[in-house]
Amino acid sequence: MYTESGPARLYYEVHGNGAAPPLLMIRGLARTARHWGEVVPRLAERFRVIVFDNRGVGRSSAPPPPYTTRNMADDAARVLDAAGVRRAHVFGVSLGGMIAQELAIGHPARVDGLVLGCTRAGGFRHSTRMPVSVIRELVGPMRLGPEQAVRQTAPLVLSEKFVRERPDVIEHWVELVREEPPVLHGVLAQLVAGALHDTGDRLRHIRARTLVVTGDADRLIDAENSRRLARLIPQATLSLIPGAGHDFPTEAPTTVAELLVDFLGARPRAEPTVNSSR
Repeated sequence: MYTESGPARLYYEVHGNGAAPPLLMIRGLARTARHWGEVVPRLAERFRVIVFDNRGVGRSSAPPPPYTTRNMADDAARVLDAAGVRRAHVFGVSLGGMIAQELAIGHPARVDGLVLGCTRAGGFRHSTRMPVSVIRELVGPMRLGPEQAVRQTAPLVLSEKFVRERPDVIEHWVELVREEPPVLHGVLAQLVAGALHDTGDRLRHIRARTLVVTGDADRLIDAENSRRLARLIPQATLSLIPGAGHDFPTEAPTTVAELLVDFLGARPRAEPTVNSSR
């Protein structure tokens, strides 16, 4: 399904029971709805899951820059409109977590529970500086073909153990870019949006109950950024996934689904027992 948001045409999907609590999920840099992988069917057992391709990637259009996390948050709100949802839980990871912050700040009535994964507040005062070596490892492969870039950046976003044990996941990602070749200006515009993101002085305005979660082996956006987010956001709690890298939803889909179900309160109520004794 498609909807319009300013100059962008946005692709979105809805999974699960229409009567379940809605959950909007926002992916990160150069990732599409298809990159959520195994976590979507697990969450769709308890939520009405809404996923979409951010502007610049996948089946969404790639309008000319600039992209900002604010206008990408407006895109997310438009997806909720198109899905007929006034208020939803929101789960954003990496760049998607930055977009989710702006959604919670700029559209507070649309956000129920908020889950921020492997992300940062941005700016110089509230985030750690990304090492130059990591920036090179992220940006350098962009000059290569998309398939080679995926293979070279996988060790940056996945733990060493996962890369060793699940090469099939990386090959699946390669197949995704083969089927949907990325538009370079769209990916670069997303990269700039993430680099310029800065909510540090506005996070205190978030009123949604918030879970901040990350893998403790994240090399791209180290866990200290999540600790700082949890301190800056009222009503925030922090959860670290041992051994997981940056893309922890890919590495630990069952753990992630359980975390969200527990935090957002979507576990089914126990059936009342009937006392048959006389």
